[in-house]
Amino acid sequence: MLFFSGDSASVAAIIPAMDQLTETLNQWTGKAYYPAITAAMKLVHKKMDRYYSLTNFSNTYCIAMVLHPGMKLKYFHNQRWEEEWIEQAESLVCEEYHAKYEKKTTRMEPIPERSTTGFLSFGQLSVATCPHVSELQEYLSLPIKPVDEPLKGWMNNRHVYPNLHCMALNYLAIPGLSLYHFI
Repeated sequence: MLFFSGDSASVAAIIPAMDQLTETLNQWTGKAYYPAITAAMKLVHKKMDRYYSLTNFSNTYCIAMVLHPGMKLKYFHNQRWEEEWIEQAESLVCEEYHAKYEKKTTRMEPIPERSTTGFLSFGQLSVATCPHVSELQEYLSLPIKPVDEPLKGWMNNRHVYPNLHCMALNYLAIPGLSLYHFI
């Protein structure tokens, strides 16, 4: 509980921490212990299941995890989540991004020069003339990065992802247990 209620636990860390605790608890459960210890372990497991199930009532956990540069969708794959759940997590992020963040600011794209006829010369065609991939698609296509401070990482990339960085800061700045008050 100290980790979950501490300053260092963001909402993105809650599910991974519970996964690690549950995995460790599962390893210890099969061993022979005094009946009191076995009963206590069952109660802990039941409590962990209850808290884990509460995370289903808020999309914030999944969105924050996807926006964490050290997790993205890779975390869900590594934990062997069902493919349908992974697709749902990606969909939640996409819907939130498109609804509230995509058009907040605009990136300056280079404008290709036109010939005197008003058309682009075939010699001037390049990737600069192609439609821009969304910030979210670009971010998700990149490999995960080990990061100690995801908020600092997003601040450093605010010029690369001006809209997505706003969304990431909004979600990753949420303290770990603050959502339990609203569920």
